[in-house]
Amino acid sequence: MAQTNQTITLHGREYRIRSPFEPEYTEKLAGYCDSLMKNIGTATTSSDYLGVSVLTLLQVAHNYFQQVEMNKKPSADVESEISRIITLIDDTEKEIATFGEGLKSTEIRERK
Repeated sequence: MAQTNQTITLHGREYRIRSPFEPEYTEKLAGYCDSLMKNIGTATTSSDYLGVSVLTLLQVAHNYFQQVEMNKKPSADVESEISRIITLIDDTEKEIATFGEGLKSTEIRERK
């Protein structure tokens, strides 16, 4: 993919960047970061641009690691479905075994 030059705005400042992503996606990323910076700047009532940038970076890292941890654990729905399928398999195996025993006893009676 070709690099594109574009201008993004973060917390009121414009930056000319070169991005390997589609311009729309780069805008989406910048919009997310800008929104976080505005929220953090408001919450901390800080006008220190570098401080807000560092806190935003930490928030992005936190969001990333939180998502990684969530993806490691199967959701309750998935676990429930797995349990249901295991129960179905166990029940089916029991029915097959019972059916097989029934066939054997029928064959024995027919031979006599």
